[in-house]
Amino acid sequence: MTTPRPKILSIDDNQVLNLMRQKVLAISGFDCDLAYTAEQALAMLLTSHYDVILLDYYLPGTTGLQVANTISTIRPALPIIVVTGEEIHERCDAIHSYLIKGDGPEVLLQKLNALVKSKSMMKTMHAVAS
Repeated sequence: MTTPRPKILSIDDNQVLNLMRQKVLAISGFDCDLAYTAEQALAMLLTSHYDVILLDYYLPGTTGLQVANTISTIRPALPIIVVTGEEIHERCDAIHSYLIKGDGPEVLLQKLNALVKSKSMMKTMHAVAS
């Protein structure tokens, strides 16, 4: 029996960047759905399961922090990584990690693997305790 690939939702209004991210993640063992607006992403969250959210800070009509707060009310335990082109000084409890866009794919993959691994360990510990 094969282990399912971790599923990521990448939310970014930059279509080229979002598609490149999807390709890098696919090669690296992840399934990745794409959303280009906050509204589209929230609709997808209601119908699909995701292991991690990648969330651009600047979205049309809103910020990543506002979207993260909404996501956390829908899926409280879902890890969110905010991806931004610049350092953000605002902080939000709904956000698990931040990533600067120029850091490169290896940093993204390291963060994703750490979150997916810890999430998997929590599921295992919960199953053993039950």
